[in-house]
Amino acid sequence: MDIDPDDEEMILFWVLTIVVIAVEKYHKLFLKKQPYRLEGNRGWIETERIIGASDRTCREIIRMSRRPFFTLCQRLQDGGLLYHTNSIRVEEQVVMFLFTIAHNVKNRVTKLYFGHSSETVSRYLNKVLHAILKLYPVLLTPPSTTTNEKILNNLRSYYPYFKNCIGAIDGSHVPAWVPVADHCRFHDRKGLISQNILAACDHDRRFTYILSDWEGSASDSRILEDAIHRQGESKLVVPTGKFYLVDAGFANRTGFLRPYRNVRYHLNEWKDSNLSPTNKQELFNLRHSNLRSVIERAFSNLKLRFKILKAQTEYPFRTQVKIVQACVLLHNHILTQHSIEEEDEWLDADERAAGLSSSVQSNQQNDDDDEVEDDYSGEALNTDQLREEIADNMWVDWMTGDMDDEETSTSVDD
Repeated sequence: MDIDPDDEEMILFWVLTIVVIAVEKYHKLFLKKQPYRLEGNRGWIETERIIGASDRTCREIIRMSRRPFFTLCQRLQDGGLLYHTNSIRVEEQVVMFLFTIAHNVKNRVTKLYFGHSSETVSRYLNKVLHAILKLYPVLLTPPSTTTNEKILNNLRSYYPYFKNCIGAIDGSHVPAWVPVADHCRFHDRKGLISQNILAACDHDRRFTYILSDWEGSASDSRILEDAIHRQGESKLVVPTGKFYLVDAGFANRTGFLRPYRNVRYHLNEWKDSNLSPTNKQELFNLRHSNLRSVIERAFSNLKLRFKILKAQTEYPFRTQVKIVQACVLLHNHILTQHSIEEEDEWLDADERAAGLSSSVQSNQQNDDDDEVEDDYSGEALNTDQLREEIADNMWVDWMTGDMDDEETSTSVDD
C-alpha cells in the first residue's frame, strides 16, 4: 500500500520529536542529574554531627560507639569492600546503612535526612550490606573448644559438669514481608508472618552460627536437622566430645544437650518461688537454664540494638535474610571492641529510657517449640546417659555441700 508523502513527513516528524524528547529526558536523568537538595554536602554534615560528637550521640543514632564504627569503616576499606566516591565518603555510606537498620526507617526518611535521592540511598544501602556480609569469615567464627572462664570459674554450678559445653543454640522469629501467596508457609505459631532463624552463640554472647531463611512455620528441630546436614560453610559442625545446650524444642542427640521434660525449667518458673531443687532433675534443669540463657540474652541484645529486626521490612525476602545476617555480624564486631558489661550497661540504660523492662523474657519472645519426643536411637540414648551422669554428679555434690539459697537465684547470664 502506497503511503502519501505528506503522511510520511508527518510520521517522520513525530518520530523525530519522540526521539528528541527521549534523548533530552535521558540526558537530564542520567547524564546531568540535578542534586536532590541544593545543599550538596548535607549528607556529610549530618554524618559529622553523628560520628564527630559524643559516643552517646553515636550510640543513639547508629547504635554503636565511635570506636567500633571507625574500626568497621577501616576494615571495610582495607579489604577493598567499600571506597570513597566523589559524592559520598565511606563513613557516610556506613552511617546511612546503620541509621536505616537501627531505627527501621524507610528510604524516603534516609534520603531526607542525608539529602540524597532515593536511587542513591538504595544503591549505597545495598553496597554496604553486601560489603558487611563479606566479613562473614572474619566475624562469625567457630566457638573455642577450650572450657570457657564462665564455666571454669564457677565450681559450684557449672564446673566440671558443663566443661565440654561450647555454647547454646536456639531459634528466634523475625517479622517477614512476603507475597500473600506465601503467607501460609510463613505463619508462625502466634499467627504472625515471620522467618525463623537458628543461631548458636558462645558463653561470651558472640554468635558462632546463623541460619536465616526458613519460614516461620518451620520448627526449630527441623531447621537444626537442615543445619547439621548442609554442605560447605553453612554446615553446623560440633567438635567431637563437645556439646551445645538446647531447649525442649530439640531432641537429645550427640552434640546437643536438652533439659529433662515435664520438670521445672524456665527461669521465670523459679523466680520468687523461694524453693530449692527437690531432686536431681530440677537441679540440672535450673543450672542448664541459667547457662543456656546466654542465647536468649544475645537475641534480646540483637533486637534491642537493631529495630529493623522487630518489624516487617518491605524488602525482597532474600534481602531480609541478608539483613539478619548483617546484624549478627555487626553485633559480633561490636563485642570485639567493647566488653559484654559495657554493652549491657548501655543497652539496659537505653531500655529503661524507653520504659521497657530489663528482663530477658520481656524482650525475647517465647520461641520454644512444642517439646520433641525422644528418638530412642543409640545417639539419643548416649546423650540421655550423659545427662544422667551430669545430673547425678550435680546432685551428689550439692547434697554434700552447703545447699544454700544460691541455687534459687534466677539471674540471667551470670
